[in-house]
Amino acid sequence: MKEKYWYLVAIAVLLLAVVCAGCSSSKSGDAGKTSSVNTGTSSSVDVTAAASPANSCPATTAATSWTGKWASWSNNDECFDGRQYFYPPTEDNPEPWAGQYAGQEEFPVTFTQTGCDVTGSITVGQNGTEVAPYGCPVSLTGKVDSTGAVSGTWKAYCDIAFYGTEKSLDSGTFSLNMEPGGSTFIGMFGTSDTDVTTYKTTSCPSANSNWAGKRA
Repeated sequence: MKEKYWYLVAIAVLLLAVVCAGCSSSKSGDAGKTSSVNTGTSSSVDVTAAASPANSCPATTAATSWTGKWASWSNNDECFDGRQYFYPPTEDNPEPWAGQYAGQEEFPVTFTQTGCDVTGSITVGQNGTEVAPYGCPVSLTGKVDSTGAVSGTWKAYCDIAFYGTEKSLDSGTFSLNMEPGGSTFIGMFGTSDTDVTTYKTTSCPSANSNWAGKRA
């Protein structure tokens, strides 16, 4: 009778051991799944953060923002060097803007900068300019890069003839750099027309200053 009793006890202990082992395995598996899900979620967040683009233009101040009105002139020869109007006053050049174009040309531009985006408009004044005739409207659309320079495209609602071609052009490209104090700019008002670019490449490949301006 005693042997039969111990036999039943042994069977009960064995069954209990099997049941406990199954529970342990199940909990271990569940824990692994939970860990895997959490790790995946964390990685997803990290990738998203890394992919977020940073601003490509510097923070602006009142002096470095392109927003505002500017008095300017531009020459239709892409080889023209207008840096003498851009440089700060010196003993040899006390009034950079009192040169041959002072009061003779009117190419006023108004820029508005929002973030890295810049839009602009020009209505050529009565004295005109070598680029466009009196009353011609010009619109500009561009972006500011990491240095604070702006570049983009322009559209004129009149005929413009650049040196190097006999074609009448009404659109093109521009690029401008502002001096550190924010009072003047210098750059290019040009076109991507093949004839003009060939002329520029041959005659003045490094030219970059046929448009100059100062805050009005």
